[in-house]
Formats: sequence, C-alpha cells, structure tokens
Amino acid sequence: MITGDDYRASLRDGRAVWLDGARVPGVNDDELLAKSISWVASTYDRFAGKTNPIFAVPRTQAELREQIELLLDSDRTATTTAGCMALTTLGNPGLAAYAQGVIERDARVAAAVDDTAKPVAVVAEQEGGTVIAGGKQHVIGAAVVHELLVLAGDVACAVPVSAPGVRVISHTPAPRADDDRHFPYSRSHTISEAIVVFDDVLVPAERVFRDAAGFADTLQVWDRARAVADQADRAELIMGLAQTISEMNGIQAVSHVRDKLSAIAVYAKMCRAGWEAALANARVNDGGMVCPDDSYLYATKSYGGHLYSEMTHYLHDVAGGSVITAPTIADLENPETGDYLRKYMQTMHGVSGEHRARIFHIIRDLFADTYAGWDKVTNQLVGGGMHHQRMATLDSFDLEPVKAKARVAAGIE
Repeated sequence: MITGDDYRASLRDGRAVWLDGARVPGVNDDELLAKSISWVASTYDRFAGKTNPIFAVPRTQAELREQIELLLDSDRTATTTAGCMALTTLGNPGLAAYAQGVIERDARVAAAVDDTAKPVAVVAEQEGGTVIAGGKQHVIGAAVVHELLVLAGDVACAVPVSAPGVRVISHTPAPRADDDRHFPYSRSHTISEAIVVFDDVLVPAERVFRDAAGFADTLQVWDRARAVADQADRAELIMGLAQTISEMNGIQAVSHVRDKLSAIAVYAKMCRAGWEAALANARVNDGGMVCPDDSYLYATKSYGGHLYSEMTHYLHDVAGGSVITAPTIADLENPETGDYLRKYMQTMHGVSGEHRARIFHIIRDLFADTYAGWDKVTNQLVGGGMHHQRMATLDSFDLEPVKAKARVAAGIE
C-alpha cells in the first residue's frame, strides 16, 4: 500500500479548501494543515507495502481489542475510515464494492453525518447520477482525506473531496507558534475539521447507496468506541500528571491535595472499568462484526464527560499557575536565560527544572489551551452529547432482567 509521501502527493488534486478566511492553494503547503497531514502520513508509513489493518472488520473479541489499540495509536482519519468499513457488514453490495475500491487505493474516508442549519439533501435525479446540495459540519479530517461519505436522509453518497462543487471550510486546533515545541502533543497530533458545502454536487450512480437511514449508527461505531477507550487512557494520564506535578511541587502529602488526587483516582478507575465492561460484553452484529456493548459505551461516556471538567480543575489546582506561565523550550535553550530558569524551576534535589517545565507544558497543551478546549468539546459530543448519551444508555439497557429483580424483591410472582 502507499507511503506517507504517496499520500501527500495524492492530496494535490485541486480540492477547494479554506482556512482562517483564505483559500488554501495546496493543503500540503499550508503550515497548519500540514500538521494534520504529517500525522496521517505517519500512519501510512507504519503500514507501507501491506494492507492497513484499519480496513479489517473484527470478528472476535481479541481482534476487537487489536482494532481499538490500532485506532488509539493512529491518526483520527483511521477511525473514520474504519467506520466506513463497518458499513460493509450491513449487506449492501454497492457499499461492499465501494469499500473494496477504498482498500485497493488505500484511501482515507471521512463521515459527513451532522447537518448544518441547511441540511444536505437530494435536489435532483438525472442521467448519470444524483445531485446533492447543502452543508455538513464537524467533518473530521475533511481537508486531508480523499473521500467523504455523506448521509442525506435515506441516501448515502461517496464524494471525492476534489469533486466539483465541494467546498471545505476548515478549522484546526494546531498550535500557531513558530516554535511549537512547548506544545508537546498538539504539535503532532491534531486533525483539522470542517464545514463542508455541497453546491449541486453530481454523484455518479455507482457512488449512491439507497436505504441508508440506519447507516449513521454503524458508521460512527468506532468513533464511539475510540472515544471511550481514549477517555480511559486520558483519565489515567490526568492521574499520572496530577501525582507527578504534586510530587515535583512538594505538596503530595497536603490534605486537600490528597483529597483531589483521590477523586481523580476514583474517576480513572471508573473510566477504565466502564471501557473494560464494554469490551467484555462485546456484541456481534448481523454481519458478524464484533463491537463493544453500546450500553456500557454510552454510560461510561456520559459518566466521564460529566466529571471531566472537575477532574481537570483538580489537576490545574494541584499544578498551580505555572501551567500557563512556564517558560518555553526556547527559553530553556537560550544561553542568557536557560541556566536561571533551570535553577528557579527546580523545587528540590532530584527535581529537574526543565523536567518540571515540560510537565507544565503537557498539562497546558492537553488540558488548558486551544487544543484542550477543542478536545474536550469534540469528545463530549461524540455520540450526540451528554443528554443523548444518557438517553442512549436507557434505550440500550436490557430492562427485563432488572424488572424481574424488582418483582422478586417485592414478592410478586
């Protein structure tokens, strides 16, 4: 399969992309979008010369675990593309043929599901295809993938990003700093998203799939699963960072700090337990795909999202104001300031001033800056937002056994 450089070359297709109010002549040449492209290219390079496992559909619990580990370790377009592969289990021959073409081209696909105020709709049927018009929002990776799988009522359409009439209005949380080394995560792990306008786009008949009203749930199955798995990892990272910076600050034994650390510890354990329960109770759909249990996914996502701000608040509190004001890597490297900063950032013997600064950098980047806000909101809204997550938990709850328990407890035969 193709390399990262091949992928970069494939994006030189005349696609119409805007960012920060300006038309982007080429996505590879834009400094901010290039960060997303580099992340995607790194996934390509890992599997160059062989079929990328994101195209595989898990058939066992072991394969399910491997799938999630792969998606967590890959760029975000791997997850959206895997979601498109999940549609092949629905028994639609046209979708299966389309998916095979995606695999053969080693293409990346983004799901265009959420409508703008003016939704995408079929506006005409004509010889050679279907015409769609309208807008989609929150389309992850739209500027840097090859294809968009667009849901329009009971129709799904596979549309190349470079197709005439497609306009991608992008946003990215990538750091704007010329020297971005003090953004240790977001400098290399951001993906752009976009509002995508479809201005009377003609979709060839072989790329139009009917009876698609139920596609959205399957299309987004790996987005939901990845979000809950990532939530468990992130909760444990919050725990690790809170404990580490408390020790570096010399306050880990202070009673209010231990109280905050204990709350984070409970949160981390519960997020991990919910994810493990979703895996342990994995279900098999009609097409034979094994996926995590939705009731545990939604419940865990709702729990984790509800308490996330409180946990990051505790992290900020035990870390202190240097989360925002810590010197940059460039400051530490400057011969006129570096030695002073290393000296005055060192709290005690055995604590490196530079290492303490780097811990502040990752806390700020992940939990207190531009990327942090984007990450919180996008993860919170996976699966339809917190209210929908609760309602989906109720709707997917197996109520008959618990109703039976209630009748037994009440002595009702």
